[in-house]
Amino acid sequence: MKIVLATGNPGKVRELGPLLGGAQIIGAPEGFNVEETGTTLFQNALLKANALRGQVGPEAIVVADDTGLAVRALGGRPGVYSARYAGENASYADNCNLLLQELDGADDRAASFVCVLVALDAEGGMKLGCGVLPGTITTAPHGEGGFGYDPVFVPVGSSLSLAQMTLEAKGAISHRGRAAYCLRASLGLAA
Repeated sequence: MKIVLATGNPGKVRELGPLLGGAQIIGAPEGFNVEETGTTLFQNALLKANALRGQVGPEAIVVADDTGLAVRALGGRPGVYSARYAGENASYADNCNLLLQELDGADDRAASFVCVLVALDAEGGMKLGCGVLPGTITTAPHGEGGFGYDPVFVPVGSSLSLAQMTLEAKGAISHRGRAAYCLRASLGLAA
């Protein structure tokens, strides 16, 4: 099975490849970018999957991801706007810094990562996977691995931020790993 990931984010390709084992995984063509105009993670994932579906052959399945960080003290923000929380061209560090500023002094630092995966085949069939990872937001970044909010997110039951974990350890517990597990089963891939 050939899967083309509807993302230009190398971090997502690096993480999703091993999580969708049993398939040949490649990233989207150079320059692939879709404006995320949806108001939900599902809508944005579907926008990306539909945009790429017409660019790949019928033998491939297109898989798109949208992920958001929901912080309880912020009423669920940044949510669907997580990637552009500090502005359209914000870096990962900019987003983390804004989040830490907004939570400065907050006692409630509970948060969850939510990932939605949408797979489209050439005949119009759609499969979904969803995963949630509960945790807390730290008071400062820790670790050099991962991407996005990984340096400031510690999963429930761990003392390490996602950025301090190996790719394998993160994949075993992460929101993206949980969503991929559901999607693998529905695509008939080995667990």
